[in-house]
Parts: sequence; C-alpha cells; structure tokens
Amino acid sequence: MNNKMGDILNNDLITSWLTLTHIQMNVTNELEANLQAKHGLSLKEFYLLLFLSEAPEKKLKLQKLEAMVGLSQSAVSRLVSRFEAKGCGALERKACDADRRSIYTALTAIGEDKLLRAQDTFQETLLATFPEKDVKELLDQMLRMKQQS
Repeated sequence: MNNKMGDILNNDLITSWLTLTHIQMNVTNELEANLQAKHGLSLKEFYLLLFLSEAPEKKLKLQKLEAMVGLSQSAVSRLVSRFEAKGCGALERKACDADRRSIYTALTAIGEDKLLRAQDTFQETLLATFPEKDVKELLDQMLRMKQQS
C-alpha cells in the first residue's frame, strides 16, 4: 500500500475512533445525569453498587473495587465515604476476619433496593440514547480499515 493511502486509512481510523469516543461520552453523560436526577447516584456510585451486588456475599475489598470501578484506592475510599455520609444505609464497611487490616465494603438490603431501582433508569437511558445503528456502522468501518492496513 502506498504511503498516501496509508495516511488516509490512518486518518479515517482516527476519525472513526474519535466519533466512537464521542458517542460513548454522550451516553455516559446521559447515564450520569439521569441516575443523579432520579436516584441521587453518580455513575461511579452505580457501578460500585452493581459490582458489590455481583460479588460473593455482596462484599469486596477496597483494592478489588478500585480495579473494577477504575479509580485509585484513595478515590474509591472517598467514594465509599461520601456514599456512607449520605446516610442512606446502602453500604457498610466490615473488617476482614482473616486479616484485620483489610476492610470490606458490603452492600446492604437498602443498597440492593437502590440498585434495582437505578438499574431500570440505567437500562431505559441506555436504550434511549445508545445509537446502535451508528455504532455498528462505525465498528464495521473500523474493522474493514484494520483489515486493509
């Protein structure tokens, strides 16, 4: 492939990637706004509740949560602290029986109920804002460009 053709493919691939990133950002912003407006939850708080609900015994160590939520350990700790400060009773911290230095964050029954209600909003928002056709076309186009390079 000549260099000019390669430059065109690279620019098209970059443009497609940026478009995909823009779509993801728009959907994320809608999810954040709707969760905040209807449930007083940030998107990261929603993810925290979701990951805890899927964990064995509905509890995880902070170190595990940081990798799942995509935040640093101190940011996850602050997130859990802010959640606790809301006083809604959705989470509780528990000392690890095997290692007293480790702390678990556990989902309570109140947290499960809050998550169930928020999941409906999450689902509705995703269905309403996710441009399935656009994303499919974009991904197909990107895959074709990748195969041509």
